[in-house]
Amino acid sequence: MFKLHETIEFNGDEYVIDEFLGQGGMGQVFSIINKKDKSKLALKSLQYFIPDDSHHRSLINEWEKAQTISHSNVIKYIGFHDGLSEPKMPYLIMEFANGGSLEDFLMSQNELLSEEDCLDIFHQIIDGMEAVNSVLVHRDIKPDNIFIDKGVFKIADFGLAKIASEKTRTKTFKGWGTEPYIAPEAYRSETNTIQMDMYSIGHVFYQIAGMRHAFGSPSDWEQAHLTAVASPVSNFNPGISPKVVAVIHRLIEKRPGNRYDSWENVRDDLAGSAKNVGGHKSTIDRILGNKNARDTEKQKQLSAQKVAKDEEERKSGLIGYQFENEIIKPLSEFVSDFNEVSGSSQEMSLSKNSRGGDVDCRITFDDKLITIWFHKIDDTDILVKQGVNDWGDSFQRTVEPELNGKHVLAWGGMVTSSHSGLNIVLTSAESGDYGDWFMLTNTHSALCNRQDLNDYRPDPFAFTKSELIKEI
Repeated sequence: MFKLHETIEFNGDEYVIDEFLGQGGMGQVFSIINKKDKSKLALKSLQYFIPDDSHHRSLINEWEKAQTISHSNVIKYIGFHDGLSEPKMPYLIMEFANGGSLEDFLMSQNELLSEEDCLDIFHQIIDGMEAVNSVLVHRDIKPDNIFIDKGVFKIADFGLAKIASEKTRTKTFKGWGTEPYIAPEAYRSETNTIQMDMYSIGHVFYQIAGMRHAFGSPSDWEQAHLTAVASPVSNFNPGISPKVVAVIHRLIEKRPGNRYDSWENVRDDLAGSAKNVGGHKSTIDRILGNKNARDTEKQKQLSAQKVAKDEEERKSGLIGYQFENEIIKPLSEFVSDFNEVSGSSQEMSLSKNSRGGDVDCRITFDDKLITIWFHKIDDTDILVKQGVNDWGDSFQRTVEPELNGKHVLAWGGMVTSSHSGLNIVLTSAESGDYGDWFMLTNTHSALCNRQDLNDYRPDPFAFTKSELIKEI
């Protein structure tokens, strides 16, 4: 633990711990002064680490890479101590920025920035990110990690960066990213690319231009990054032209492939926006503004479809879990227990075959067979009925299967070698995500008018899938 006014030695020079600057996700940040030439630098410690932890080695590797970056819009890394010798805490020595962070700058603004001021900041950040991404992927871009020194904006904090093209580290490592700025693909632990940083920078640009986050303040940031659609930033800052709006929204596209290939392309598109002048400017802005509005509406529709698809897949997974855990698992345990104690030379066996939303199982023993089928309700189970109303107009209506006033989620049947059996039906519950099971022990068909059609069936029997949908 470092203390104010104590002296540390680094690369042959002595430095005095001058001022505590803040507590970060990894450790503490101090300003330090060189005793010899009175120059001021910054020291960032890695307060929480295990010396033999692979993450520690990964961090040191990143710091070695970060030291090679030299650009006027990037905080320069002077050197680092790995913590394997005294003092037993890794730390990084870097250039000191005297103007605070971009976050501080935005918080101090009382009015919206002009497009000209926004573009000046954008281009500085782009230049810095181009230098950083030539070596590594930052992975923790946010306004707090962009510093200002004598009016120049500088990218900072590569301590949590990951070398380009390597696999993402786990979320458990402190500083994995900051939720409002994490790219959607990072939640799936995909390979690092500069498009991840572009997504984060897109949200930073949006915040600079609109003085607000693109998604507001959602309770679930992961869901927001995966499905939310940002309104054009010009809704909040009318001074931002449609061309600049289009650049920002392309940076925060959900799909990495829809973002830019390089920072040079981002720079060129922003430079092109400045050429939108002359007598046709208002017409061009209106056309581009209408296109941005159409693109936003299209994104909202795609997002709504994704939400619906994700919810459908989630519910399907819960149904499959209930069948596996509450039907198949007990039967499998019974088969295992039977084979343990039966003393028979012939074993009982259970086999299962799945395809789509259907599952077929077979339990066999001593030439006897029980077949079990299970089916998740889908569009093929919704009946379409035709009719004519009192005015002679034809109409059709859809009928979804229900049992006891509850929606049927799935159904199935169990049939023995002698054709006796029963049906199982899973319906929605009064509350919660999991459904309720019902067992149908059928003795008659509700659709048969002739008694003899029921007489040949054993008691009880199971309806087939094609029969069950009509009986229900």
